[in-house]
Amino acid sequence: TSVDAAVGRHQAELYADCLMRRYHCPRPVIYYTNGFKIKVIDGLGYPPRELMGFHTAKELQLMISQRGRSTITNLNIDDNITDRAYQKRVITSVCQHFNKIHRRALLVMATGTGKTRVSISLVDVMIKNGWLKNVLFLADRTELVKQAKTNFDKLLPSQTTSLLMEKDCDKTARILFSTYQTMINYIDEESKEFSIGRFDLIIIDEAHRSVFGKYGAIFYYFDSLLLGLTATPRNEVDKNTYELFGLKPGSPTDTYEYQEAVDNGFLVPYHAFSIKSDIITKGIVESKLTK
Repeated sequence: TSVDAAVGRHQAELYADCLMRRYHCPRPVIYYTNGFKIKVIDGLGYPPRELMGFHTAKELQLMISQRGRSTITNLNIDDNITDRAYQKRVITSVCQHFNKIHRRALLVMATGTGKTRVSISLVDVMIKNGWLKNVLFLADRTELVKQAKTNFDKLLPSQTTSLLMEKDCDKTARILFSTYQTMINYIDEESKEFSIGRFDLIIIDEAHRSVFGKYGAIFYYFDSLLLGLTATPRNEVDKNTYELFGLKPGSPTDTYEYQEAVDNGFLVPYHAFSIKSDIITKGIVESKLTK
């Protein structure tokens, strides 16, 4: 552990090349480690990245089979899911971002502009292009998770879905829905229910609230593509959120913010009402309180 894991990289690559020549097989997925940090070279063109564990044999086979995939070129977006120009634009932006060998994307979209629908359309497009099979949708409240599942069931009926919080949850479903708390409990168990490569894409609702404390471990445990969704204006999203997605502060993958939505007629402007009370203006005076 006192030696950098990178010291073993060249040796691991030599082993992989020898195996490839000897058995006339694709180049194996390469791991190199110092016993503390584990790094992987997957052969998909991504830079070496740090992992919290090792993939299963099936996940390795899938990873190798994905090397022949083309870029996401079929951007035929289903109008029954998302039919607004800005929604199609942000979906295209995420696909192009992933095509450029990035693994994480962040969308800043005002409340009411269809973040969940955008995520459903993106899943649909990526499945059609052979990029996805298994998806995890995370939110911080049970009601939001249930609402998302209802929308996925309605708009993407071809995919199997399940709520991880339910006792009879189908953990083999293509699209799983969970709160952060439920998923972190699974990760913390000594016998892991989910391997690091279980999901191809993780969608994070209200991503700006998820990177702090113990919940951040979810995104370091799973080795997957990551899509963050947030309604917080981009100049108010904290630096840590941008760092989680590998982006410069203030520069999400794409945006559709409140004022633009109002200007385009998709949202109505709000009006602020100032409500005062004696407690707020004068404070609490003990002698004037009733029994």
